[in-house]
Amino acid sequence: MEKISEWVQPIKTNEFESLSKKAYTYMFEQQEIVQQKYGLTGYESWYYDQGAGVLTFSDNGMVKLKIDYEEVGTISKISNTWLWSWANPHIDEKVKMAILAVKEYGIENNIKALTKEKWYADEYDGWEMTAIAAYLIKAKGAYRVPLENTISFMLFKNIID
Repeated sequence: MEKISEWVQPIKTNEFESLSKKAYTYMFEQQEIVQQKYGLTGYESWYYDQGAGVLTFSDNGMVKLKIDYEEVGTISKISNTWLWSWANPHIDEKVKMAILAVKEYGIENNIKALTKEKWYADEYDGWEMTAIAAYLIKAKGAYRVPLENTISFMLFKNIID
């Protein structure tokens, strides 16, 4: 059983802050490209299929856009914690393979926020981990899925127009 005291947020070093700034710049550029090309925020509904690893956007019941996605992690609205997808047994392996490269980068560069499975966090932290993951694996964009008890963060691996 996990102890709540183990959920302390990792210290963000100067190296981490530098990586975070580069990552946000990269992710904002990618988000702008996706918005301009696909109008991502204009769709009526979305649906994700974890087994297929596909995030679908539609209007009036018609599929308009499909995206192969990678799950980054989640923010729990109950415990106010971040959980990396690679540490979450409820996430299908298909959508958490590429994210292991982020954990490896954290190990190689001693960046605890990228290697600690679970820690106290808010939505800003979720976006920060998503930006860093996007930068490290060169994702084409990102999406935040608000669910009842969690906020799930996803990266776009391949966009199928």
